[in-house]
Amino acid sequence: MGLIETDDKTIKSMKGLHIYHAGISNCSMRVRITAEEKNLDWKSHIINLKKQENLEDWYLKINPKGLVPAIIDDGVIVTESNDIMLYLEEKYTKPSLLPEDPQMVEEVKKWVNLASEVHLRTIKTYVYGSIGVASKTKIDMEMYRQIQPDKELVEFHQKSLDGFPEGEVKRAAEQIHQIFAEIDEKLKNQIWIIGNSVSLADIAWIPQFALLEMLGFPFSKHKNVQKWAKEFRKRPSYRNGITKWLPKPAWFIRIVLRIKKLFS
Repeated sequence: MGLIETDDKTIKSMKGLHIYHAGISNCSMRVRITAEEKNLDWKSHIINLKKQENLEDWYLKINPKGLVPAIIDDGVIVTESNDIMLYLEEKYTKPSLLPEDPQMVEEVKKWVNLASEVHLRTIKTYVYGSIGVASKTKIDMEMYRQIQPDKELVEFHQKSLDGFPEGEVKRAAEQIHQIFAEIDEKLKNQIWIIGNSVSLADIAWIPQFALLEMLGFPFSKHKNVQKWAKEFRKRPSYRNGITKWLPKPAWFIRIVLRIKKLFS
């Protein structure tokens, strides 16, 4: 689990649940939805990624990797969205977001972990590769390379700056289709991915769908996924975990037009 040790007295003295997040971040969406599904009171701390607030010294004390989201829960730091989701599930057990059947629990965890595994190489590669916008400037990359210990993250942002290799975005799109085809099959005779009620598996993947759909990704082949998303949108956690934090529509329109132009 992504527990971060700290000697910072200010952090250790913090009471309640504090979520450090970014509006459009799908990893942040998962954590917000989990907190909302559990009816938790939490204090919002928006991290402005465009201004590189995630790389400022005060935030690196919370998450040395400079990633969002992160939480501080009564002085305990937890990073990585899948670890935060499981932490909240273990500490705040009601309502449960895991099935009672142990085998189903393991399957839920498989889907939660898969969402994290494909986040960088598939989801973000497709998004940034399609838009054609660098995630960082050359100056930012120099600083980022010095403070970021994760070589895979450094490699990703460098590719974003230089331009992704030919075919990499296409392969990412193909993998996204494969994953959602599998989800579509699981939803053939049920409302939720695993079990009879919403679980961490649904929470792990609804942000991926929401973000990709807003960017114009073609989900027309995945009819059951579309029904599932429609059902999830009815939940207050969707509004409070996703819709509430989205940027102005004009920002998305520009991106969608770029993607349509790219694939037209």
